[in-house]
Amino acid sequence: MVCKTQVRHTDIVVIGGGSAGICAAISAARNGASVILTERSHQLGGMGTNAKVHTFCGLYHPDTSLPPQIANFGLPAEIERMMRERTGVDPVKMGRVYVLPQHPEVFAKIADELVAAEKFLCVSTKTICTGITRHPDGSFTVSTDQDSIRCRVLIDTSADATVAEFLGATRFSASPETKQRAASIFSLTNVQPSPSGENFRMRLALEIVRAVKAGELPPATMGTASRESTKASEVFFTTDLDPALTEDLVAQGKALAGELTDFLKRKFTEYAEVRGPFLADEPGIRESFRWKGQYTLTADDLIEGREFSDTVAYATWPIELRETTRGPKLTFFKQPIPAQIPLRCLKSTEIENVFFAGRCISASHEALASVRVMGTCFATGQAAGIAAAAKVCACL
Repeated sequence: MVCKTQVRHTDIVVIGGGSAGICAAISAARNGASVILTERSHQLGGMGTNAKVHTFCGLYHPDTSLPPQIANFGLPAEIERMMRERTGVDPVKMGRVYVLPQHPEVFAKIADELVAAEKFLCVSTKTICTGITRHPDGSFTVSTDQDSIRCRVLIDTSADATVAEFLGATRFSASPETKQRAASIFSLTNVQPSPSGENFRMRLALEIVRAVKAGELPPATMGTASRESTKASEVFFTTDLDPALTEDLVAQGKALAGELTDFLKRKFTEYAEVRGPFLADEPGIRESFRWKGQYTLTADDLIEGREFSDTVAYATWPIELRETTRGPKLTFFKQPIPAQIPLRCLKSTEIENVFFAGRCISASHEALASVRVMGTCFATGQAAGIAAAAKVCACL
């Protein structure tokens, strides 16, 4: 549902319509608050739609000796069920984790349906936040390129801690040397027959290494991974980008996609007649700015399975650092049990009536490498929405 009139007053404004923002807005509305969700792009879904991220990671209990079990109930389980019904695809085991293959187009439709079902929720896409003013009574005015909105509570799921920047609150990021690489994802269709399985992925990786050494492909293509789509004859490809070229990630990804596609056409008969490449609208950013919250989640918290009195969500994905072209460096929890995320990681230490979720929560560089995945973002978004609605009720 898109607002057709300018709505000037609401209980909660959610900035950012990605995985966390969708769940924050829906959960707040379901708990009785009036909500406006603003999203800068033309569609909801964030990295899961605009960047073509094609798996839901972090949904399932980390003990893969058991069948897949949802770790966070509520909206994460609801979205998981809807995706499985629409695609007909079940969770798959990848090494020591379960993932759910998802399709960006399907996710966009699911997101639209979920928000449209909430009568207290209004969504405004293609809307850019241009400023935020805090008033003496603790309320806020959010200025956008469309209108101005007065609200009681803010939820920042912008991934870049945009609200912190506007309000002058503390935000932080990793150093350029350790910052996680962004991903460029593209798809090819009409792959005949569609190659599948771990054997083909290993073969592809080996052929890319050989091609790089022979000068047939640029070094930046090293570590490119393939994954079958939930649609027949379609394959996704993911390449980590050079962080030194931050200002031109889209152009870098486009060039690499073209070279990889030409290579695949020459090397594999299955790709001789492919269509594409079809590039994502934007690169898959894994790390940018984060809020300084009332507590900063650490890698040790996750690895050691520390307990918190204010736990509101669970992390299940290993610490997945992507700082080089050699692919991910994984650190698993000591025990195969979900790690706890406290509410304090979603609350500002400096400004009242502000919550945050998703990739901009208060977490260390290493901890973010676990909690940034979409399944966990669903959970932290849901938690922030519930907490924000409770705050609104307390103020009435």
